[in-house]
Amino acid sequence: MREWHPSVSAVLLLALLLLSAFSADPYVILCSLAGGISFCAITGGARRQLKTVLFVVAVFALTNPLFSHRGELVLFYLNHNAVTLDALYEGARIGGMLAASLCWFSAFGRVLDEERVVYLLGRPFPKTALLISSALRMVSLAGPRHTAVKEARLAAGLKGEGALADLRFAAGNLSVSLGMTLENAVESGNSMKARGFGLPGRTAYGLFRFAPADGVLIAAVILLAALAAAGILLDFAPLWACFGILCGIPCLLEGREKLRWRS
Repeated sequence: MREWHPSVSAVLLLALLLLSAFSADPYVILCSLAGGISFCAITGGARRQLKTVLFVVAVFALTNPLFSHRGELVLFYLNHNAVTLDALYEGARIGGMLAASLCWFSAFGRVLDEERVVYLLGRPFPKTALLISSALRMVSLAGPRHTAVKEARLAAGLKGEGALADLRFAAGNLSVSLGMTLENAVESGNSMKARGFGLPGRTAYGLFRFAPADGVLIAAVILLAALAAAGILLDFAPLWACFGILCGIPCLLEGREKLRWRS
């Protein structure tokens, strides 16, 4: 989807997130999960995303019966509290809603990089754009930075023996990594401020050009999202197909680009 204007990805992501996060219908949740995992499979990282989805759904499904005991079909009793099939189902459904939202966030994180976020939000919301861009950069560097800190502290002989020593060593690694991240964020903010970022009248340069095809695609996404929302609110099943089409658009666009590059 990188050949399209960043606004296309932003509108598509917003529509999918809103419909996935505020609809408890199983069809919508399953379509959203299928579309998000398929998009991750095309862009890379489907196995990791699938593990995350299964973990989130399992956690909510297993913990919800501990707080909710409503339901007609009782599976068993735990500490004189009924564990019902309805509670398991509701927990799995809530977990599916959260997992679907995480799927789309992770998938579009590969498409909407720091440059595109700054381009979209730089002029109307310069501080917000800088904050989001810095956060995305910090998240991407968190893993390698933590590994480097761990290896450096291991080489310095700071790890002791025993479970308590391992816990202190892990806490120290986390503390050093967070300190480096915060220091880097302050330095980046001061650097951008010194360059005049966000001042009135400051010009911005972007490599992206809005083409007529981008406008047509955005209009189609808005129309499909409106029809899907109407179908969900009115409980009209034929309109739910619009949501399935909406979930398939990212896969179609990304798959088309992959085929073009391979050919």
